[in-house]
Amino acid sequence: MIGRGRSIDRCRTRGGHDRRDVVPHRPDRWRRTGPGWYPDPGGAPLERWWDGTAWSADTRSTSVLARPLTRPAVIRNTPATVGLVLGVASLLVNTLLVTSLAAAVLCVLGLARAGQLVAAGYGGVGRGRAVAGLVLATVGAAATVLVKSFLF
Repeated sequence: MIGRGRSIDRCRTRGGHDRRDVVPHRPDRWRRTGPGWYPDPGGAPLERWWDGTAWSADTRSTSVLARPLTRPAVIRNTPATVGLVLGVASLLVNTLLVTSLAAAVLCVLGLARAGQLVAAGYGGVGRGRAVAGLVLATVGAAATVLVKSFLF
């Protein structure tokens, strides 16, 4: 520590000689911050470890590939989910087979999306929902046709 609010950072120049850079410490800002990796206060394209009281000599690259994902990506198959919901609804309300047809179309789109996700390496996301929705849409359509044929 040199003086108040400054620390020394050693680095090598192109010729291999040691060079000392004075890096602003900004104690008022960092005193309230917990330990962790933060942008280098000297402006270098690195992250430096802050131990909660002072900067350490440890640095790491700020490359996007060097950082872990903070949360996993959520892959969804919305057509399969909506197709399943409409398939269930087609068992209850299926005027003119509209609900069954909409469920069947969305389930086919959901199966196509699941195939694309498998090809991209994500697995068959929503494939089961799409198949279940397609089966329910078919049962709903068949039940509607049977009931209406007996009534009319």
